[in-house]
Amino acid sequence: MDTENTRTHIVQLAQRLIQERGYNGFSYRDLAASVGIKTASIHYYFPQKEDLLLAVISDYQTRWHEAIQNIPSGLRADEKLRAYVEIHRRACAGNQLICIGGILAAELGSLPGCARKALQSFYACNEQWLVELLEQGAREGSLRVPGDVRVSARAIYAALQGGLVSARLFDHQERATDLLPCLLA
Repeated sequence: MDTENTRTHIVQLAQRLIQERGYNGFSYRDLAASVGIKTASIHYYFPQKEDLLLAVISDYQTRWHEAIQNIPSGLRADEKLRAYVEIHRRACAGNQLICIGGILAAELGSLPGCARKALQSFYACNEQWLVELLEQGAREGSLRVPGDVRVSARAIYAALQGGLVSARLFDHQERATDLLPCLLA
């Protein structure tokens, strides 16, 4: 396996372990065993675990941004919202995983300080996209937005994160999308 593939594989595996167990629920030894390399080799790519954490958050945010950008721009806002919720369901609920943003935000007190800004950026990007969506929906009449669109965007994102946690807890992936009728009302 070449250097870039090894690095990518480590980041992807770390992401999955974080989504399953949390940041404090795995070690470099776990990664090394799964990747088939020595722990020292992981330190070559990521000298400290916080370096790996930042790489995971950055990679996740990049891929998440790409997924959102793939929602067709010509759709009405309510259809975009359905697609956005479906992306969450497909990415996490069917796999018993929790969004990186949600699981790491819950662990914030035990994370390195650098994680807060990276997570805030991830949340802010999602919330800003939702603000723009709600503004579009209000203009075209496909979504009713009670009050401040920024507050509504934060509420929607929080509801989605909670839905993913609930879907995992009850092993019922529809809990990730049950809130959609409420969001579209």
